[in-house]
Amino acid sequence: MQKVLALIDGEHYVPVTRGALEYINSSGDRKVIAAILIGGTEKIGTPQDVQKGLPIPVVLPTSPASPPIEDIVKAIRLHKPDVVVDLSDEPVVNYQKRLRIASAVVAEGVKYEGADFAFSPIPFSDVCTRPSIKIIGLGKRVGKTAISTATAIAVKSMGLRPCVVKAARGGPEEVTILEGDKLPLTPEFLLGEVDKGKHAASDYYQEALIAKIPTVGARRCGGGMVGKPYYSTEVEGVKLANSLQCDLVIVEGSGTTVPAVLNDCSELVIRADQPLSSINEFFGPYRIQISDLIIMTMCEESVRDLADKTEQAIREVKEDATVVRVVLRPQPLGNVKGRKIVFTSVAPASAIEDALAPYLEKNYGCRVVGFSPWLSNRPKLKEDLAKYLPQADMLVTEFKAASVDVATRMAVQHGLDVVYVNNTAVTVDGYSKLEDAIRRVVELAQKRFQERKQSKQ
Repeated sequence: MQKVLALIDGEHYVPVTRGALEYINSSGDRKVIAAILIGGTEKIGTPQDVQKGLPIPVVLPTSPASPPIEDIVKAIRLHKPDVVVDLSDEPVVNYQKRLRIASAVVAEGVKYEGADFAFSPIPFSDVCTRPSIKIIGLGKRVGKTAISTATAIAVKSMGLRPCVVKAARGGPEEVTILEGDKLPLTPEFLLGEVDKGKHAASDYYQEALIAKIPTVGARRCGGGMVGKPYYSTEVEGVKLANSLQCDLVIVEGSGTTVPAVLNDCSELVIRADQPLSSINEFFGPYRIQISDLIIMTMCEESVRDLADKTEQAIREVKEDATVVRVVLRPQPLGNVKGRKIVFTSVAPASAIEDALAPYLEKNYGCRVVGFSPWLSNRPKLKEDLAKYLPQADMLVTEFKAASVDVATRMAVQHGLDVVYVNNTAVTVDGYSKLEDAIRRVVELAQKRFQERKQSKQ
């Protein structure tokens, strides 16, 4: 028998609401155990009249917010329903408010449904045998892989052995272990992998070779509104990671998907210039609510006002959110001093010209003679490289998209050296250092894992 918490409003007469509750109970497999009044006054006397007129406990909202999210969450935690059924309607709720409710309900692990819709919480598989952290984002190109790499490096600095599991759109057919601590980050190795038919610039290659850690490559296709991938091998990837000698597993989401694996903590990556609707509408609030650390990337000086608005939107969803602001900067993993370089990236041309190229020249003593922002567009990348490589003696590239099969191969054909970069996260605006924030998340994950382990005994 499913326990139901009903959302009701004062825009329906009490006898009508009572009839709807009886209709739910008549199904035989559901029982309404409580209701919460979420707004509206037109067809009731007082809220107390609703309490008197219904044969179940009725929670009255204490918050003036519409919808009263905190009260809904408290009612869920008090009554522990299996499903929240929404019997409210316009003008108390609209599409935007319903999705805000949906985010809060599924974040509590409860199904939310109405007359012609249903949103289910992601069924997280409890398969990880180590403390673990989930890294998710509010879109593609927000810097998840850079933050995942930074998290792995921070874990190593704590004397722990991390492993990353990444299910990507370009992941391998079979879940695959890559022992990055035993492999060289060289053009020869990577081109050899490409020649074997492998996607050598996939995220699990990037993190393995840059952080020098074991990673597990998996794949996924599609993503739901809450975030569950339609098809994914990430659970199999985590099971494979359990066989490795590691102390903590990092499960990195792809795009806006939320890995369907039970993890102990979550980090959320959001761009400073993210559309606010993706933060406070749709299922952005869900991702914020389930996260223990929120990293705002691309926090350049030029977008500080946008960053302030983005953080305000985050705190309207989760007032006590831990937020760190960073910019991403290229760290060459080889000597580039005195070299004439071509730099390739997925960053916009304006970001390369205004920030990344000057950063490379100032901090590493090279001279950028050309750049391309088209690692994710092979035809345009080839045009740029054909133009700039003859002027250079080195290619310096991000480790993404076409960085190996196109950029590296063309540089080698021109007789140029190739150096890859780690996109390091540099904390800005006086916020706590990202590494310190990650360490706290790691410690929290370890604590929660031990608590879960003990609760099973």
